[in-house]
Amino acid sequence: MLTQEQFWPSICRLDGRELKTLDRGRPFDVVSVNDVGVVLSPAVSGKPRTIQRETLEDAFSALVERRELTGVAIAEEFSAFNAVYVAALLAALPDVAPCIRPTRLIFVGHQLFYLG
Repeated sequence: MLTQEQFWPSICRLDGRELKTLDRGRPFDVVSVNDVGVVLSPAVSGKPRTIQRETLEDAFSALVERRELTGVAIAEEFSAFNAVYVAALLAALPDVAPCIRPTRLIFVGHQLFYLG
């Protein structure tokens, strides 16, 4: 199960990867990851964007606590301008299952029941 302590190292492993937004499948490159945040470059514009580490950590904490986080909640609570990228970065992590239309993330690290 992905923990808070493993969160940032998992984000760091995305460095150099191409990801896609969940809703429209638009590609973007993770240009670099450092202690401050993630720099990414959307294929459409090529204009770099930085997502602060704190924004990602706060969104991940909410996902773990609530077990589900919608794209709307990400936009309203954490990053209105970069919500689609925050969702895509979180969806690329282990124990996070993405759903589209509408965009939502489900944290599958905690099972509510076990079949035995």
